[in-house]
Amino acid sequence: MVFPVRPEIYMDILPNKKTFMQLAASSSRVPVCGQEKIPGLDISIIFREFFLKTKNSFLFESAKGPKETAQYSLMGGGYSKTLEITGQKAKLLNKGKLISEWSQPGPALEMLNFEKNVPSVAYLPHFWGGWVGFIGYEGGAWFESLPVKKSYENNLPDLLFMEVEQFFLYDHVTEELKFILCPKTKEIENSYDKLIKEIKRTWNDIYRILKGTKEKSKLDNLNLPLPPLLSKGCLKSNLNEVDYTERVKKVKSYIHEGDIYQANIAQKFETHFEGNPLELYVKLRQVNPSPFSGYLNFQQLSLVSSSPERLVKVHEQKVETRPIAGTRPRGKKDKEDRALSLELLLNPKEQAEHLMLVDLERNDLGRICQTGSICVTDFMLLEKYSHVSHIVSNIVGDLKSETSVYDILKSVFPGGTITGCPKIRCMEIISELETVNRGPYSGSFGYIGFGPYIDLNIIIRSILICDEVASFHVGAGIVADSNPEKEYQETLDKAAAMIQALSHH
Repeated sequence: MVFPVRPEIYMDILPNKKTFMQLAASSSRVPVCGQEKIPGLDISIIFREFFLKTKNSFLFESAKGPKETAQYSLMGGGYSKTLEITGQKAKLLNKGKLISEWSQPGPALEMLNFEKNVPSVAYLPHFWGGWVGFIGYEGGAWFESLPVKKSYENNLPDLLFMEVEQFFLYDHVTEELKFILCPKTKEIENSYDKLIKEIKRTWNDIYRILKGTKEKSKLDNLNLPLPPLLSKGCLKSNLNEVDYTERVKKVKSYIHEGDIYQANIAQKFETHFEGNPLELYVKLRQVNPSPFSGYLNFQQLSLVSSSPERLVKVHEQKVETRPIAGTRPRGKKDKEDRALSLELLLNPKEQAEHLMLVDLERNDLGRICQTGSICVTDFMLLEKYSHVSHIVSNIVGDLKSETSVYDILKSVFPGGTITGCPKIRCMEIISELETVNRGPYSGSFGYIGFGPYIDLNIIIRSILICDEVASFHVGAGIVADSNPEKEYQETLDKAAAMIQALSHH
């Protein structure tokens, strides 16, 4: 990394004061950004210094994937406003104090809608502020009439978001670090100069941190308490092999009766955990680099993810989803790995299952897209990760005008790849056969902008830490000719990365 003598000499401020005042006259928010090119920056250095011990913090990274999914890393923390929904009850908090509460989730979900009168800013072609957090799987009951389990472990929320009005973004293509602020214009009238002072003060802190940083102090080498070594019997599942295979057989009977075509059935693992959640994230990221990796740290819980799958992305009027269906373990040697990959791609069962789920996602997007605009841009590509390979496709469309965030979530949430087809009947069967709530698993986390920008993953290959317990789910898609024992083994193959991260020493 190369640093200037004084950062403010080289730092770009966007927009200039004249443009800001013009935009502020008719806009509810105008983002202001201080940016500087810093080649080879490890953004985790900044995260450690600013947010290591801060609640309501996040670090989103893309450690693997095509350019369009691996371009940006984001981080921030210390936010005062949080939006929380548990079951049907919702509340908005500011610094832990209740501001608003509702007896149903609708009004709270509407708070996530894009704000009116926000500008399209060419100088920031990405998310520039909004809400960051997660929606758990059981949140699907807000959009469709579905059975929901009454028991709720640890009173975990079904949705938890923080309002983000300032954060850091690193563009890995341009190698620019950006510090972005986007308070409401009614609160900052004639205060452009104050914002600039805040940006310069923050940049001086960044410069001081980077100048004093040596390679050994990177986050990957932090001297933090390590997660406990998992000994035999320490990791427990809610289902043994017999239990799981019986559920696979039950799903197959539903398929043969004509109820469904495919359903995803999961098991849950958990273990005692006294380590540092951030360190666990680092280990998981190292073990299983993925396009939609991230770390969320709230007062009640932490969530670490190395998810390979995107649920939905919205940029202006474009929307896309990237379903994954079809899995094989990685081979120990290149020859074995190539053979397993080829078998996956050419397997008629996997091809049929993948095509069915691509059609399901096309139908989901069809509810919110202009007629004739939906197309499949990638079809049945092979993506390799540390422990498994997947078949992946990508589907895009043009949003109908006046489409709200609520409409988007209602159409795509939860993702069809981790429920099944048809989605609603599959979710009823999941509720019947799975003995515990899924919680965050197979829900989504990411960001929803004040302006029209969304990027949400599907929470798989992820670990929840709450009350000194680390837990994760793994599932498999069941079809008519599924082998119950092989489907059980597939869940273990998917669990390998999380087990390795938890066992790392």
